[in-house]
Amino acid sequence: VAQPLERGFNNYYSIIQGTDMEAIERSKILAKSPAGFVTRLARPVMEKYGVHVLRQPAKTLVMIRMRETVAKADFYLGEMLAVEALVELEGQRGFALQMGDDTEKALAAAVVDAVCQTELPERQAVEQALAEQGRALQEAEERARARHAGTRVHFETLDEFD
Repeated sequence: VAQPLERGFNNYYSIIQGTDMEAIERSKILAKSPAGFVTRLARPVMEKYGVHVLRQPAKTLVMIRMRETVAKADFYLGEMLAVEALVELEGQRGFALQMGDDTEKALAAAVVDAVCQTELPERQAVEQALAEQGRALQEAEERARARHAGTRVHFETLDEFD
């Protein structure tokens, strides 16, 4: 039985089974990927197998937790609109919490999450596509970081001269 989501406190991780780093990485890749990519991965599985939707994609608000860098204190910046979905496939649960209001992407991401926990023949192709997408996203982030590196400013403060 799925545990109810805790509002305002890491509700994204409360449903992921354990602290499986692969599940967390997979969820990050799905969250950063375009909806078309995610639905293309899920559609063949949804058409071939009986996917049981345990929680219809529904809009929710999620608290954004931040850390203040000087005092190193956590605080809540505000709320973010998200969509959550929970499915079951071949006895395995898949969960997704996606930023925004795209219910189709959230459902597809939950199906992909479930596929990666099964022994279905499609699992290997889905995991390979996710790995390639993860590399492409990482390369794009590195290019953006390099583009912005030249604009970085270093501020000196008086206490640095002591």
